[in-house]
Amino acid sequence: MDAAPTLRVEPILILLVDDFEPFRTILREVLERFAEFIVVGEAGDGRAAIELALSLEPQVVIMDVSMPHLGGVEATRRIKRILPGVHVIGVSLNDDPYTQDAMKAAGSSAFLSKNCTHQLPRLIGTLTATVVQN
Repeated sequence: MDAAPTLRVEPILILLVDDFEPFRTILREVLERFAEFIVVGEAGDGRAAIELALSLEPQVVIMDVSMPHLGGVEATRRIKRILPGVHVIGVSLNDDPYTQDAMKAAGSSAFLSKNCTHQLPRLIGTLTATVVQN
């Protein structure tokens, strides 16, 4: 009798991009509570985000909108051109419709206010079709 196949679930690889290091630390702490997620890298600006996305090939990029050197909108546009399958989640304290629309036009999969980071695990699970255990 053959054994039933085991379901192997690969963790979701995540890149954090924000110029404010304490916020990246908060995001990392929130995400590392879940076995389904692995934070593979962090970047403080859009240029570094593009380089890391190319080398690390994450499934999800959490992208701040406003950063020095290269902002999140343009960084998202460039990452999506090179890695079209990656899910970019735009984050900002400024969650007005213009900011959300700019990120969406650049190719982001979703947008989340920085005040709602507790919703991030569920959002990532939805985007990646991953069951997230609490």
